[in-house]
Amino acid sequence: MSSRILIVGSLNIDMILKIDRMPETGENLFARQFTMLPGGKGNNQAIACARLGLMVYMVGKVGDDDFGARLRLNLEQENVDFNFVTKQALTHTGLAFIFIDTKGENRILVAPGANMKLSVDDLENASQLFKTCDYLILQLEVPHSVVKSAIQKAHENNVKVILNPAPAQPFPIEILTENDVITPNQYEAEVLSGVKIRSIEDAVQALKALDQRCPSRKVITLGEKGALASDSGNRCIHLVPRKIDVQDTTAAGDAFNAGLAYGLSKGMDWITTLQLANNAGAIACTRIGAQSALPYLRDIDSFYSTQGTGEIRYFDV
Repeated sequence: MSSRILIVGSLNIDMILKIDRMPETGENLFARQFTMLPGGKGNNQAIACARLGLMVYMVGKVGDDDFGARLRLNLEQENVDFNFVTKQALTHTGLAFIFIDTKGENRILVAPGANMKLSVDDLENASQLFKTCDYLILQLEVPHSVVKSAIQKAHENNVKVILNPAPAQPFPIEILTENDVITPNQYEAEVLSGVKIRSIEDAVQALKALDQRCPSRKVITLGEKGALASDSGNRCIHLVPRKIDVQDTTAAGDAFNAGLAYGLSKGMDWITTLQLANNAGAIACTRIGAQSALPYLRDIDSFYSTQGTGEIRYFDV
């Protein structure tokens, strides 16, 4: 039977502009390209998991508008159960405005809309899902009260949690357990740990600071520096970055988190899971867009056959 993954999180429509640079105050510039696509971290991670062959259930909110209808249809087409993605009257569907520069780096502005109307009552309505799923994946694009309640319900039902604490903001990670996983990027890790990260050595110190706050397994994704993960004992794991042609980093974190969910739910060991997640993130960076960049399992298999598992180094904590 396929592993079951529950996603509680955001659904957006992404408005993507490829630009040469951000305009100065009062300046008008022409974008080189515009695209409108389904997005939102929760939505992206749900579809990323489904493309890896996992059985995925989504809990979230959209507006009672054309954008919301488009997102629900897209979930259906991607084989994600959307029975608990409900419509919120008098509120627009979440929107994200994504600016991508010539280096593939992105800047994002979000108008959350219906996402911030998701409530604890919505979780209660979907309580049956917490009794049947193997992993819960969460982000911070919905109210904190919902995220905290979802973690509590998961623990009550022996469901393991993967928390992607994005966008960067303070959050009580102490409520996670040693069976859970937290996956901040570099900036999010800085906010949670209080450690400025400018090097791998800095990231090691940030990981150590996070260890003092909660016992969960941790992965800090570091963009062009790769990723750093906790390991047993007094070591941490550096996943050395792959040599790839970076086109757009928007979907890298979502693909990475889906890879983690896949490996862990399939019973893979921690190192193998990290390598699979790292490769999924790397593939997403070679493509434009969010969901359009998310790999299928066959893409990862092909990547392995040409690129290998990837180099790993160890650091003492």
